[in-house]
Amino acid sequence: MLVSFLTAVHAQEPAQKSGENGSLYGKLVDATTNAPIEYASVALLRAADSSVATGMLSKPNGDFNFPEIPLGKYIMKVNFIGYETVYKTISLTAKNNSIDIGNIKLAANVRSLAAVEVVSEKPAFQMAIDKRVFNVDKNISSVGGTATDVLKQVPSVNVDIDGNVSVRNGSPTIFVDGRPTTLTLDQIPADAIATVEVVTNPSAKYDAEGVSGILNIVLKKNRRAGINGQINGGLSTLGGGNIGTDLNIRKEKFNLSLSYNLRSRQGSSRSHLFRKNIGADTTTYLDQFNDGENGRRFQNGRIGFDWFMDNRNTFTIAQGITAGDFKDNSDLKLYDKDINRDEVRYGTGVDNQNHNFRNYSTQVGYKHTFAKQGHELTADFNYNYARSKDNSDYSLQYYNLGHQPIDSPNIPQSRYGRGSGNTTYITGQIDYVNPLTENSKIEAGLRTTTRKFNNELNTKGQDYTTGQYVLDSSLSNNYRYSETVNAAYVSYSGTSGNFGYQGGLRAEQSFYDGEMRSQNKNSYKIDYPISLFPSIFLSQKFKGDHELQLNYSRRIRRPWFRDLLPNLDYTAQSASRGNPALRPEFTNSFELSYLKDFNRKHNVLVSVYFRNTEKAITDFYTDTTLTINGQTQKVVLSYPVNANTRNAYGAEFTVRNQIIKGWDITSNLNLAQQKINASNLQNNLTNQGFIWFGKVNSNTKLGWNTSLQVTGNYESKQILPQGERAAQYSADIALRKEFLKKRNLVVSLALNDIFNTDRNLSYTNTAFSEQERYRKRATRELRLNVSYRFGKMDTQLFKRKGGKKEEGQENKEEF
Repeated sequence: MLVSFLTAVHAQEPAQKSGENGSLYGKLVDATTNAPIEYASVALLRAADSSVATGMLSKPNGDFNFPEIPLGKYIMKVNFIGYETVYKTISLTAKNNSIDIGNIKLAANVRSLAAVEVVSEKPAFQMAIDKRVFNVDKNISSVGGTATDVLKQVPSVNVDIDGNVSVRNGSPTIFVDGRPTTLTLDQIPADAIATVEVVTNPSAKYDAEGVSGILNIVLKKNRRAGINGQINGGLSTLGGGNIGTDLNIRKEKFNLSLSYNLRSRQGSSRSHLFRKNIGADTTTYLDQFNDGENGRRFQNGRIGFDWFMDNRNTFTIAQGITAGDFKDNSDLKLYDKDINRDEVRYGTGVDNQNHNFRNYSTQVGYKHTFAKQGHELTADFNYNYARSKDNSDYSLQYYNLGHQPIDSPNIPQSRYGRGSGNTTYITGQIDYVNPLTENSKIEAGLRTTTRKFNNELNTKGQDYTTGQYVLDSSLSNNYRYSETVNAAYVSYSGTSGNFGYQGGLRAEQSFYDGEMRSQNKNSYKIDYPISLFPSIFLSQKFKGDHELQLNYSRRIRRPWFRDLLPNLDYTAQSASRGNPALRPEFTNSFELSYLKDFNRKHNVLVSVYFRNTEKAITDFYTDTTLTINGQTQKVVLSYPVNANTRNAYGAEFTVRNQIIKGWDITSNLNLAQQKINASNLQNNLTNQGFIWFGKVNSNTKLGWNTSLQVTGNYESKQILPQGERAAQYSADIALRKEFLKKRNLVVSLALNDIFNTDRNLSYTNTAFSEQERYRKRATRELRLNVSYRFGKMDTQLFKRKGGKKEEGQENKEEF
């Protein structure tokens, strides 16, 4: 397909326009018969002086289109013998850069589109009453990183050292291009991301999953005419680097895009666990240290093909492949201490984990736009398949204070695990939008998702008496898991003067099925009935560019498959497992927001919110005794449970200020009071506290095509049912310089976590233990990245005879 396509694009080189471009299209029909009119003259005149910008003749089916024209104001002139001349005023802006004129009846009255102010450059952060959009191409600190690095820069979003994401102290649902994905954030290159959308209280159109709304990662899609693209590469002080390229070829009805990214990183990690064990007759202490090295290497490739069948029908297909190899190896050292904290014995060993995966994703999409502006039907199908392999090696040998090994049946530990798994994720969706009038529209859609997961892990431990390695059933598993979620939604929105309203209802039904096939056999099957998720949005605009909105939505958080599977994960004297009895949590979310714009230089968004969660999912810790490879071990076991309630209310302030021309600062502050009631699990088990989060992004243009970015964030302590997580903070700085006449050579230098402060520190208390856990990864990193954009390459490069170009053809390239 690629060779045939490259052969076909040689015929003509479309003119490459400078700056941002847009597109116009429509159809000419007879006012009386509605028959298409062919070969009519369609001219596009510049509104400033009526000079001709471009023009064409309508096609046999009446279609006309201008796929690549600079943003601005135009007058469209339609002329044909026997018909009245028709004029239309058009304004292409960055926010409205693709306009369907609809069916133009040559005898109809002239109807001008409303004028919209042209915005020359997108800001780094755009605020709206219903969502916020973070433009990644304006972010320097994340260049050469992953989606995790991008989200760390987004206001309202928190990311810990393990990549766990939260918004307003809750877990959001993360989408890629509006759809679920099997990829993790560390598997998505930052250079492939265009924007991140933060929707704190989604409408019925969106999935009901996610207590704190939705984070939608929008990938870059290049559909510029001609042949253009970018190559980039970088180095890191953590070891390794990144290299990538993307290429786009657009010719009339066809668009082909190719991209590839390779990224590798090396780093260190360390953790410290200090636990006080409170026994019936004595108290002992455990001091445990892990010092390790980790490596990350993954490759990501994607090919996409768009077929613009005509002005109103588009077919898209894309295929992506991601491959990764992750290694986490650490040395383990433990000290057992008595009631006086004097050492009794110590142990040394290793805890090594290796993981590699392959992910294949296929997307097929279709979009039909009707003649009426905003009237459209879209359908898409997504298929994701991933397979993985996991290897683990663990050993622990205790010694007395004389450094002599202690050999008894319960002391030495040595085991290894070998496992593999695969996941299939299928999503299908249809959406329909119909503007009933100029002030109202109806939206409806259907969606189904199916996920199947299979995993097998065989762990063998050494029998002390025989020296042979035998299967350890307590740490081995063989299970399959499947889930299906079906959904339908409908919403109606409209305006009356400056008052806007939207009401919607979403219905979702889900099915879960899991089976443990290992020696400890068990299974579960859960069919959740249809649940309804209403949403209501009310808004009032006032004179002076300010707006007030009140909204409500019902949300759900379903247990993840690992939350339900009862397989055991054990390290030293800590263990965790899933809980098949876990049930979804439901949240009622209320939000009141106020947005004010001051002369387009200062924006203020203030939101107050309240979330009430029933059957709140949280982690529970308990003291227990496990039999591991025939040996008795006393451990602190953690597993997810449903608490009674979790209530949170707070206020969020987001302010964007243009201090002077070329310098703007976006500040975000979130204040909240949170209370967790888990008295259903243990008498009087409740915890509450005040928490807050702040983030500042400063972007400065220094002149000479140079820009500076500084980001800082602070997160206060977090409340847990049986303890708390300590406060944490970090800061990043980055510098960017553009070179060459067209500024298409870009060099950036970024220093992440300047003060090396990003870490995780938590405190947990149970009836028989008090635990402090500290974890730190290599987060301070200096990255140097270089990127080069190219475009307007002569398509005749692909037309050769006998290895040479045709006579008369010049070798014309412009980079």
